[in-house]
Amino acid sequence: MQNIIRMIVIVFMLNPVAGVAQEVPDSGDTVLIDGDWEVVFDWSTERCTEENIPDLAVRAYRGADKRINLIISHTEAYAMRGQSLDDLRIDCNPVSRSRENADPSQYTDKEWLASVYTEDGNTVYALVHNEFQGNNQPGAVCPSGEYYQCWNNTITMMVSKDGGRNFVHAATPPNHMVANVPQVYVPNGGVYGAFSPSNIIKKDGYYYAFLKIQTYFVETQHTCLIRTQDLSAPRSWRYWDGVAFKGEFADPYRAEIRSVSEHSCPPLALDEIAQLYEGVTYNTYLEKFVLIGVSSDPRKDPADYGFYYAFSEDLIHWERRKLLLEVPLPWTVLNPDEVNYLYPTLIDPGSASMNFETTGETAYLYFTRNNNGHTSLNRDLMRVRVVFTQGH
Repeated sequence: MQNIIRMIVIVFMLNPVAGVAQEVPDSGDTVLIDGDWEVVFDWSTERCTEENIPDLAVRAYRGADKRINLIISHTEAYAMRGQSLDDLRIDCNPVSRSRENADPSQYTDKEWLASVYTEDGNTVYALVHNEFQGNNQPGAVCPSGEYYQCWNNTITMMVSKDGGRNFVHAATPPNHMVANVPQVYVPNGGVYGAFSPSNIIKKDGYYYAFLKIQTYFVETQHTCLIRTQDLSAPRSWRYWDGVAFKGEFADPYRAEIRSVSEHSCPPLALDEIAQLYEGVTYNTYLEKFVLIGVSSDPRKDPADYGFYYAFSEDLIHWERRKLLLEVPLPWTVLNPDEVNYLYPTLIDPGSASMNFETTGETAYLYFTRNNNGHTSLNRDLMRVRVVFTQGH
């Protein structure tokens, strides 16, 4: 049975469901670094626990009291709080904790609070990056015992009713599941699933988010775009299938999967954005959406690795990505203990949005610096000012 599923996935990847690509001409608009790097969170002096680290792109929102909350997420999530983004202090009361459930079908193992969104500053919804780590579970859940052979990922939903002080599952598990690949957990199956959602952005009455899909067995990676009209309903999210937002994620533990491609989110603008998905804002100066993430430029030899951005007018069709900041990544350094960088996102202190969904003529690029390599917990949250420029 597994071999049949693998063959179906291969066929799907060779023939993805997608609309006809529309090339978007380069507008000449740019984002440029315009300042010195600053340390926002110094792990060596500010951490609450050893694992209080910025292990995903940070997210910010304003509470009902107008104070800013900046989420720093790992398997426990904490918030930096203050009156402005220039004056934040870490609150050592965790806002969410992982349940570490050994049953992969419940989608409640290692849980990263990945995205937050609020309309009133009191009720705060959150997309969650949930890792089922079979290597950490008792018994023969994953015979190899290797992290990268035992990892199945899903996106789930949490909610806080107290302004973000405490997050709980938005529905009784497994009904809090939002996005996945239509494949149950396979011991020693490699790394696959739905990963690391971007921040949530609202447009025309819908809430949108980007995420990464890594396919089972083939393990190709691409960006997926999802949306919903109801943040309180985790199963209401639909993905862009190449024609419309009609793609529906299925629970492979409880639904009969007759066709893998029917429930597999296809690549979005693969040539243009590759795998950008970490952060998205609407830029009021350029009147365009800006997507940011980690990538490279294969047209160059050697390729430029680092933080890239792309522009769009509709979230679906994108200009080709451009390099914002060339930095070493965990997979490009010769020594795994070398300093490297991850998790870029843009936040504008002047945004009028409670969720910092907009950027203006200037903003800040926030990112994580892995001081002793990505296997170390010694990680700082950094930021640097950027400026947007208009082309032709």
